[in-house]
Amino acid sequence: MDRLSELLGYPPETLALISLCIVMGGIAKGIAGVGLPIVTLSIILTAGLMEPRDALAALVLPILVTNLWQAVRAGDLMTPLKRHYPMIITLLIFLYIGSLLVARLDTQILFAVLGACLAAFSAMSLWKPRLEPLKPETERWAGPLAGTIGGLLGGISTVWGPPMSIYLVMLHLKKDEWVRTVGLIWFSGTIPLTTFYWANGVLHPGNIWITAAACVPVMVGILIGEQVRKFIDEDLFRKILLIVLFLSGLNLIRRAIF
Repeated sequence: MDRLSELLGYPPETLALISLCIVMGGIAKGIAGVGLPIVTLSIILTAGLMEPRDALAALVLPILVTNLWQAVRAGDLMTPLKRHYPMIITLLIFLYIGSLLVARLDTQILFAVLGACLAAFSAMSLWKPRLEPLKPETERWAGPLAGTIGGLLGGISTVWGPPMSIYLVMLHLKKDEWVRTVGLIWFSGTIPLTTFYWANGVLHPGNIWITAAACVPVMVGILIGEQVRKFIDEDLFRKILLIVLFLSGLNLIRRAIF
């Protein structure tokens, strides 16, 4: 443990607490398919266990690995790929375009607008859960539009999930289909995001060990969360998902203010 602590640059007690935070984030993602960054970072930063830049770097590989795991875990990957490939393509294209605009826009305003939209949509969906799912003809243009908006926002701010989360919630996907679809799309977007973090120095040879080590506790959390999800019916799963998205919206508003 002492050699591991020396390698990762944190005392054993701090490493244990960081690992526990990552497990909790993994449990949230294992249950709802989302929530790993917001749960983990909120606890770590509130407790002052790591600097924000280091905490973000520590989650790079866990985010990549868990999204890939959830994308392939359910087996049939081609069905969501055939259904959502237009959104994935536009996401990747506009992630690049958005990255070219990063120096020209105020990300604080962006976080506030994103957070307000996500929180309002989640609250409305919780209040009126019987909203009809999108029709196939609407889905054909709404998916690429969600990918375009998500890509632009992601390239500017690295936060690209809210527009696509809103779109996917409106499809009324079953819980396992939701987790698999989110895993596929989020994994597709995380690859260029990881490259971006490496290029701008957030991820570097000095901290690659801690993000690699963080994959162990996050997978423990994922496996626990998956077992919990088996005992949750579709209605409860949707409520949990919307609550997680609502909290994500509030967190974006917090980032805009503080």
